Amino acid sequence: MKKIIFVLTLIFVLVSVPSFSHELTIKAKSNEMKANEPFPVTVQSAHKFIVPEEVEVLERVKAGIIEDGKFVESKLTANDPELCIDFTVTPKDLSQSVILVAIKDGETYCVTNEGEKNGSRKELEAQGLKVLRATKNDKYAKAFFNTSHEDKNFASVLGHPLEIIPVTNPADAKVGEYFDVKIILNGQPYTGPVWATYDGFVTEYENTYAYYTEAENGEAHIKITAPGLWGIRAYQGNLPGVEGDYDTFTLRSFILFEVK
Repeated sequence: MKKIIFVLTLIFVLVSVPSFSHELTIKAKSNEMKANEPFPVTVQSAHKFIVPEEVEVLERVKAGIIEDGKFVESKLTANDPELCIDFTVTPKDLSQSVILVAIKDGETYCVTNEGEKNGSRKELEAQGLKVLRATKNDKYAKAFFNTSHEDKNFASVLGHPLEIIPVTNPADAKVGEYFDVKIILNGQPYTGPVWATYDGFVTEYENTYAYYTEAENGEAHIKITAPGLWGIRAYQGNLPGVEGDYDTFTLRSFILFEVK
């Protein structure tokens, strides 16, 4: 009986671990952005939308601003009391929307005969552990600030492996209307699940979103149901891994924008 319970537990872990990893998001610490002045921002990681839960490993995270179509990296500082990573950007041009980016090069998590462990398959097997599954989780987040009705910058394609690109200008987002996005997976149109939610929709429960849809041929449509900070999420699991390191690979993408 114990062996059966152990096997069933492993099956549950194998299925659920990739889906319920922490989400990477970006949140501003100020309501006012000015040209050539520092703008404070945080990188958050949590199961509840925009409620920080843990500080990511600094060495695995990059964050910064898009300037002239290029990523300009910022210095990151761990903020343990607030369970987030702090950084600042200094936008030079506010004639177009400002795009902030956070990227996490994910660790490899393994399900072993001694529970979940960090490390590659090869490393843990060298320690005598039996590795049932090894998965790597990479995460990408974009946040849009200073949007305007004349803006074209919001539709910039940054080339992330899994990328959500607004079709609707965030400045034009309205309650009761659809917000359209394009989603690209490794250069091809993405077909799969898309979740969306807004700040304050649910604070009690993890992994709970206000809206669900499925992208078809790279297109998804999200009904905006409330004003405030919105996030849209896409996820692709079970991508091919790297032999000896991890068996499968997951990609996560999140965009954030304000609905007024």
